[in-house]
Amino acid sequence: MEEEMNLVLGTRDDDGDDHAVALAAVGFEPTVDELMLHFLRPQLRGFQPRVAGAVVEADPSGAAPWELLARHGRREEGFFFALRARKRLSVRRSVAGGGSWLHSSTKNGQSVSDLGVVVRWCSTKFSFYRRGEMGQRSTGWTMAEYEITDTRCYRRADDGEEDEYWVLCHVRKSSRTAAKITPAGRESVTRRRRPKRGGVRLRRDAGRDPDDGGAAHRSD
Repeated sequence: MEEEMNLVLGTRDDDGDDHAVALAAVGFEPTVDELMLHFLRPQLRGFQPRVAGAVVEADPSGAAPWELLARHGRREEGFFFALRARKRLSVRRSVAGGGSWLHSSTKNGQSVSDLGVVVRWCSTKFSFYRRGEMGQRSTGWTMAEYEITDTRCYRRADDGEEDEYWVLCHVRKSSRTAAKITPAGRESVTRRRRPKRGGVRLRRDAGRDPDDGGAAHRSD
């Protein structure tokens, strides 16, 4: 019997673009455990993530969040792989075109696969600020940046330290009331209702990371 997960299953066209847009439109709603075990860890190990096109390679510092999502066929949230320099610590990240991601909180956790692989990770949350007529204000966009902190779960201890590594970023429009800065620089207050989240099933695919462990389990 095929295993199923709380991820969306799309169909791939020849160029793959329609597949990614379909994922964004239907609703790609993985758990943190699934993101760590079936996407970020395989990416770090050099394997294809579980669903091609669901998480794309793009740096959230390359554009304002709404522009970044539009470039990749997303609307109010998206998942991205980004390269980070080792030992890079920053509470403020400037964004091309104006604005900054400002650090808001940090959380440590771990996920455990069916095979008993323990993946320790850190989640750093940021809020996107941009200058408007009344000074720098929150735009209502947030980002959670996930990093696997124990490299032993994806590389050999004698491989030496890497200069860069992949992180997984979840960029989304907050459901809370926020001061929204329009492209023209005018501010308006918008209240957004968070859509209902529901699981969409995915069949296991062959050719993925052989050690992803199947279903994900959280271990606090």
